[in-house]
Amino acid sequence: MSDEDTDEFEDEGEGDEGGDDEAESPHEVSFDEDTEGVLVAGKRFSSSRMTRKQIGEFAQHVQAVAEKTGHAVTIVASGDLTDTGPAPDDTAYTDVHIGFEGGRGGTYGPDTISRDVALHALEKAKAVPAEVWAAIGEKLEGDAREAWDEAAVSMHFTCVGPLAAATLAFGVLGTEDGAGPGEYMHGVDMEQMAHEEGVWGLKVTYVQYESPESEEVDLGEAAHAERVKELGDENARYFILARYD
Repeated sequence: MSDEDTDEFEDEGEGDEGGDDEAESPHEVSFDEDTEGVLVAGKRFSSSRMTRKQIGEFAQHVQAVAEKTGHAVTIVASGDLTDTGPAPDDTAYTDVHIGFEGGRGGTYGPDTISRDVALHALEKAKAVPAEVWAAIGEKLEGDAREAWDEAAVSMHFTCVGPLAAATLAFGVLGTEDGAGPGEYMHGVDMEQMAHEEGVWGLKVTYVQYESPESEEVDLGEAAHAERVKELGDENARYFILARYD
């Protein structure tokens, strides 16, 4: 592994002692296997030179900091970091989020997201002390460390799992042959079949494994009120729709 491939992470591993490159590492962790959309309140950085194994090691570091400090932050890495994705020693180009989940889903159909729950997750993330964020960033190097130090706490929408893409929608449930306000949006299953039920409404944002992997979203009062006004439906809710692309 070249210096360029390792200068963004302080690797504490012993290294592989022979054997297959695919052998499970003691630092390997399980990432999301279902194709889903996820709301994460917290900090984000882009990993351009970390391997999948190093991201797994970093995830264990995050868990250790969470347990030590009592701030139960978790890690959500965009895209596919399962065995169908990059090998352990391959570079994993992904956006890495650390914080609190505000909602996830969309694999089998539209999943309703509570705006109150998402905003509470953002409040929790903003309450995490600066020293905890600093402790998490101690294991990062180079551009990743710089991006981490400069990152602000905010709400992000991302997609995880194989060939992941996802839409955060605001509207009402319905079917394509029905009617509703705004445009019709739906997810796609692993057989490339459209979900039977979708959402009529507004597309808040869209993400995919190729780009953009993650987008900042505003669910605050002003932005929410503007969506209600634009759609003209007081009963509209937020939904996640996932696509297996």
